[in-house]
Amino acid sequence: MKMGFRDDLVFSMVLIALVIVYASSVGNSLYLGFWYLIGVPVVMLLPGLILRSRALFLTGTTAAAVVTLLVYMAIVSSAGRDGGLVGLGHLFSVPGMVVGTSVSAWLLRFRVNTSLPWIVASFAFLGAGFGFMIAQVIVCTTAMYCSALSMGAWN
Repeated sequence: MKMGFRDDLVFSMVLIALVIVYASSVGNSLYLGFWYLIGVPVVMLLPGLILRSRALFLTGTTAAAVVTLLVYMAIVSSAGRDGGLVGLGHLFSVPGMVVGTSVSAWLLRFRVNTSLPWIVASFAFLGAGFGFMIAQVIVCTTAMYCSALSMGAWN
């Protein structure tokens, strides 16, 4: 079965819908609104759409955005009253994820020669994840306290 752009976009939308269903049933613990749960994965789609990336790139970036949202929801849920503003750590780290996604889309478009969809999805996931993690380390060790993600910088 050949994977195409339409399949990739459908898989991404299914991932976004699953996060919305999860947040609706369990509760949105990020306190940022459902617009944020939809907006972050959709913004992660833009670099792949602009650079006309290969199949499953959009799914890989959406999966990375969904994983970061779910991890933050788990951290805020377990932090109790002290986790109210931890969602801002995610908000301030999203630009790093956009940069990581853009770099991986550019590399796949112009430098890396691969056509296997799952390698493309993995590359997209890792690019978005590394961009987010670099921004996360910078934000949570310099600008704000991010609970368990601050890595001891505010102790």
